[in-house]
Amino acid sequence: MLINPHYSYLLKTPFGTLIKDNNVDKDKIFSFIKNSKKIITVGDTTTERFVEFGYTPDLSIIDNKEKRIRKTKLLGFHVDEIIHCKNKPGEINEQIINLIKKIITLRFNKIRIIIEGEEDLTALPLFMYSPNGWTIFYGQPNEGLVVVEMDDEIRKRAKLIFNKVFS
Repeated sequence: MLINPHYSYLLKTPFGTLIKDNNVDKDKIFSFIKNSKKIITVGDTTTERFVEFGYTPDLSIIDNKEKRIRKTKLLGFHVDEIIHCKNKPGEINEQIINLIKKIITLRFNKIRIIIEGEEDLTALPLFMYSPNGWTIFYGQPNEGLVVVEMDDEIRKRAKLIFNKVFS
């Protein structure tokens, strides 16, 4: 599904709390994850920060790129399962959406999804389907880290935006 360019601006507003880049540290992250049921990271830099702070996300979605440039040093951390998917830049495909729906219904430990293409828009279906009590972290380009503590309002907002952006 391609983004409707008339509504792409809706994706630029952070879905949760923005932590400015210079304020992201282990203590700040811990304050958000200490009560979370599952920790999800979207993006290489976001996931890398978590690993450096000693936290392995329950689910991480990466594309081995930084601002669309292939990384020379790939992320290495232990997970129980690695899943490879394809997703074109500026799109979100049904395979990704269905995979997220499936993973969310499972009891799982540590999963890494590696996207061939681009992972940026995968946060939106995570917001649409993740249960309350999960926390999703993603990068806001040139600004910082966004923390989304899942609840009914986030799901509702994500579905409204998804229906406009991908109509």
